[in-house]
Amino acid sequence: MINGDENQLKQVFINIIKNGIEAMPKGGVVTISTDKTASHAVISVKDEGNGMPQEKLKQIGKPFYSTKEKGTGLGLPICLRILKEHDGELKIESEAGKGSVFQVVLPLKSDS
Repeated sequence: MINGDENQLKQVFINIIKNGIEAMPKGGVVTISTDKTASHAVISVKDEGNGMPQEKLKQIGKPFYSTKEKGTGLGLPICLRILKEHDGELKIESEAGKGSVFQVVLPLKSDS
């Protein structure tokens, strides 16, 4: 179980899943999986899109930077802010031609 604002966290997942779908204009599969460590929940969103080269990965999350022709470049910066407010983080793995994996890592609710 995690603590957090349901609507804000929902916005994070909507944005990441939407990005995954948009990364596959010819169709494909978006896979969502969950895992946990002793202290964190890990939610992974994997797409079968074209992936991104390392140069673009370094830019991801900067306001107004977008890999999409009509993107505003605000979606991921907002996600990053929300996750930071929840003591979480976003990990991104991507390779050109092989798709991307976005991992949302959030602290588990303490039992105390």
